[in-house]
Amino acid sequence: MLAFFRENPRAFLAAIVVHLGLLAVMFFSMDWTEVASTKGDKKAPIQAVVIDADKLNAEIKRQQDIKQQKQKLEQEKLKQLELEAEKVKKARQQEEKRLAELQQQREEAKRKAELEAKQRTEAKLKAQQEEKLKAKQEAKRKAEAEQKRKAEQKRKAEAKRKQEEDRIAAEKRKAEEQRLAEEKRKAEQEARRKAAAEAERKEAEAALQASLAAEQEAMEGQRVSKEVNRYVAYIQDKVQRSWIRPPGSGGELTCLVGVKLIPSGEVIDATILRSSGNAAFDRSVEAAVFKASPLPVPQDPKVMARFRSFNFIFKPG
Repeated sequence: MLAFFRENPRAFLAAIVVHLGLLAVMFFSMDWTEVASTKGDKKAPIQAVVIDADKLNAEIKRQQDIKQQKQKLEQEKLKQLELEAEKVKKARQQEEKRLAELQQQREEAKRKAELEAKQRTEAKLKAQQEEKLKAKQEAKRKAEAEQKRKAEQKRKAEAKRKQEEDRIAAEKRKAEEQRLAEEKRKAEQEARRKAAAEAERKEAEAALQASLAAEQEAMEGQRVSKEVNRYVAYIQDKVQRSWIRPPGSGGELTCLVGVKLIPSGEVIDATILRSSGNAAFDRSVEAAVFKASPLPVPQDPKVMARFRSFNFIFKPG
């Protein structure tokens, strides 16, 4: 009940007031007349009890005073409980604040210790790295000095050897120049003779190559044209197999179709270049070209170049 009073003080006081009101109502509604019991067939005389108004008022006042005193006492208790609750709340807040400060101090001390440990580790690693760097630099300096010494020895030996080679080479060069001058004179004579013969040979060879090239170009053109015609027939056949005759397009209708392909045979454009005169027929041919994609294309690059953009006549049947 005390816990309920702490949690709901107003509800508790309201319940007390309601109970006191009910007691007052019961007190004033009671019948204070005394009824004599009947014995046999005789009626008992009715005795009236006269209530002193002053006493009743005094009793009412006393009950009211008691009620007020209880209310005052309850209010004082409630106030005391609220004060105690406030004290407990403040004490709890102070304790929580103290614990939070203590936890913060611990965490700060921990962070400080971790930072100091990290700094010590980094300082140690830095010292080790500096020591290694110094050792590496010293080793590099010694190696460079040794390399420089060896290079100097090699340079001197090379200079001496080159000097001797230059002397020998000068002697050889002089003899070679004399020999070359003679050979040059003879070679010029031979070159003039060969140049004349080579000029005659090249003229004959050029004439032959031109003749062969013309023949080969004609043969290649025939081969390419033959392959083009063959693949055009394949394409016409595949397009016709994909074509659906539209209603009302009877008779022998034909149209000229312009097609653009990529190397894989995929159709990127199809256009009616010469109409059949029937719009539905023309549209059905364009749709058939796209439906037949990818179209059969040759592997030969020379032949395939003719199919990047080409035209063919579509004639059903």
